[in-house]
Amino acid sequence: MRKIKIFLCFLGVTLLFVGCSKNNVTSLDNSGSGQTGIIPKDAEDKEVVSPSDIVLRNFFLADGSKAHYQGEGNEFAELDIEVTQPFENYVVIYENNGGSLVRYIYKIEKDQIVVVEKKMVESKADFPALKELDAMTPMGIYLKTPFVKGTTFDDWTIIDTDVTLVTPYQTFEHVFVIEEQARDIVNRKYFADGFGEVKRESIMITDDGGEYIVTSTLKAVDQ
Repeated sequence: MRKIKIFLCFLGVTLLFVGCSKNNVTSLDNSGSGQTGIIPKDAEDKEVVSPSDIVLRNFFLADGSKAHYQGEGNEFAELDIEVTQPFENYVVIYENNGGSLVRYIYKIEKDQIVVVEKKMVESKADFPALKELDAMTPMGIYLKTPFVKGTTFDDWTIIDTDVTLVTPYQTFEHVFVIEEQARDIVNRKYFADGFGEVKRESIMITDDGGEYIVTSTLKAVDQ
């Protein structure tokens, strides 16, 4: 029981959580932007690395989008997010778990996406000016190319690049998965081209050898 309590506290840092109030959104038949962000494969089924094939902006929803994530395993796993792109190469995501509003600011660079801010906020007012954003020191790497198995950044590793993932929203093909491991805990994020994160998963190994799993999975998108 103590391990589970510690795990739930850990989720307060690692799971999506944002927004002052939850938004009602409806499921749309959204197939993405049409530009690919996934590495193509050659005739020998080997992954071909070419920066021109990667459209990093495709791993976020479009400007003005809202999305709802179905939560399982914890009351704070149910999420609502709101996406804005106020400046070129900057993406802001407000994430709501029903209790906290957290603002994430991402900067899209040539071969990676970095996190320049992650903070709890009271509202969406007082957003940093472009000069302030440009002066910020990155806190860490959110995604890094090439999108092939074995690519590592910070504590994360790409562990798969061709997963079929069934979600309440739709079935996604060619999903890639990143993973980080800590003591008794494994965290994974699942990314789909044109959507970004479509699932988050945290797995804790309990004292009896079982698994305690918390997931947030895309259920609806409103663009």
